[in-house]
Amino acid sequence: MGNRLVFTTLTIILLLSCTSQKKVVEKHVVKKQLNTSTQGQFDYYFYEALRLKDDNQPDAAMETFQLCNSIDSLDAAPWFELGKLYLTIDMAPKAVACFERAVQLQPSNWWYNEQLISVHSNLNNWKKAILVAERLKQFYPNKEKIYTILAVLYKENKEYEKAIIAYNQLEKLTSIDEYISIEKFRLYIMCNKPKKAIFEIDKLINKYPDISRYSVLRGDIFMQQNMPQKAFFIYQKVEQEDPQNAYVYVSLSEYYTAINDPKKALESIVKALKNDQLEVDTKMEVLGQYVEKLVKDSTKFKETENLFKLLIDRYPLEEKAHGYYGVFLQYQHRNSEAIAELESMLNINPKNDQTWLRLIQMYLADNKYNEISLVTSRAITQLPQLPIFHFYSGISKSQLLDYKGAIGSFQSALPLLKIDQKALKADVYAQMGDVYYKLTDRKSAFESYEQSLMVNPKNVMVMNNYAYYLSLEKTDLKKAEKMSAKTVELEPKNSTFLDTYAWILFQEGNYSLAKFYIERSIDNLGSKEDSSVVYEHYGDILWMAGKSNGEFDSKALDMWIKSSQIGNKSDSLKLKILNKGWVR
Repeated sequence: MGNRLVFTTLTIILLLSCTSQKKVVEKHVVKKQLNTSTQGQFDYYFYEALRLKDDNQPDAAMETFQLCNSIDSLDAAPWFELGKLYLTIDMAPKAVACFERAVQLQPSNWWYNEQLISVHSNLNNWKKAILVAERLKQFYPNKEKIYTILAVLYKENKEYEKAIIAYNQLEKLTSIDEYISIEKFRLYIMCNKPKKAIFEIDKLINKYPDISRYSVLRGDIFMQQNMPQKAFFIYQKVEQEDPQNAYVYVSLSEYYTAINDPKKALESIVKALKNDQLEVDTKMEVLGQYVEKLVKDSTKFKETENLFKLLIDRYPLEEKAHGYYGVFLQYQHRNSEAIAELESMLNINPKNDQTWLRLIQMYLADNKYNEISLVTSRAITQLPQLPIFHFYSGISKSQLLDYKGAIGSFQSALPLLKIDQKALKADVYAQMGDVYYKLTDRKSAFESYEQSLMVNPKNVMVMNNYAYYLSLEKTDLKKAEKMSAKTVELEPKNSTFLDTYAWILFQEGNYSLAKFYIERSIDNLGSKEDSSVVYEHYGDILWMAGKSNGEFDSKALDMWIKSSQIGNKSDSLKLKILNKGWVR
């Protein structure tokens, strides 16, 4: 909040004009006159310090200004310059001390006081900033800027009544003004004085009857006060008198939404978006609020598309126009056209990471890994410091069976990750674990899974994969069982997790419990899940369970055959079917 206030205050100081001031007698330290030789020495060092500062030699400049102070400690200028230098090296407390000394030596100097106010504001020392500003007002009672500064400071310090008084004093020096009236309106609302707040808007309407946006604002206030009919009366009047006022259509849309007339609400928004009087930024903001309704209104697809095309024709270099049209096209499953709009956005602004991500996600939805590989390569060229693109590059390479390339991409992502990107870090290590296992580098795979779980101990997919691969290696089965049991506890209806847990129990020789969980896995199979491996595991479990009891379970062979029919073409399965049994 501090930085924002400083900017606001300084902007006000720069923008508002000066008026004549009434002279106030200064009460400051009496400065002795230096002799000619000493004054010459002081001037030499002072201007040398300024030169050193301009030459970007702050340390030398600081020492020279301090030398000036040793010659004449009652001259305010070196103190002021020292304060500015301390600010450049983030030593605000020392800067404050220097500015306070400068103000003590020259209490009426506007620039010294202004700088002291800014520093206090930047440190959120509102009370101190207010004291300086109130003291400065005594020297400049007719200067407009001081009241604006005071009003901003009072507002930040939550002294709303005092802020209103400051704006009233400013209004006396100037006249009724939109900025002042709107600020007073907001302050009165904060003070829970709605009648006085509305009076400020009425003042604007009375002074500027030809400016219809003040009337629209009055209508908006009626809407906030839950008086829609009064608001509607004003909106209708404005629409009749000033049909080119785009803002009235935005407000009318809010009115129609409030009375549950979505059709007219949408019609009003379309009128606003077609209106040339509405700035492009406001159009994009309005469009963003209503794009979902526009996109989903199936009765007006043609009209909506024409609206998007109109906006793009008028604003071909506006990213958001292309982006919203892309959303519309994507909603209609016209993905190739949506991708073209995203590409247009990237031509306008190739540094927009969100556009690159949208493009990647679209290709990812269709499993187009060649395209993802190309897009991520382009994205990395534009934004090499963002780890997400290296991550997706690794995923695409992994799917294209370029496992070594995938590891390289994941390793490139790791040093770019920030402290708050824990989820992405865990995913990078998880993907590395999967790829290392495919490369038969078991040690690196398991180390990567460990790293992933260190970052995110609740990542069930990592726990499942890690546990399953441990069971295939018949390594550390107790650890595998513990992890797999946790996944089943967290997601008891996940067929994959149930299958893994059953398989680990099978490896441990616990066939009866393995049979229970593999059957739960089959019960929870989704219609689109690849169930071939689950049925092979079921056959294996039935076979070994029967063998351990000295019996032959013919259902085991049925499950192996079913696995084969579904699409499992593994050599081990073929042998089990051929031998009508599992030969270890």
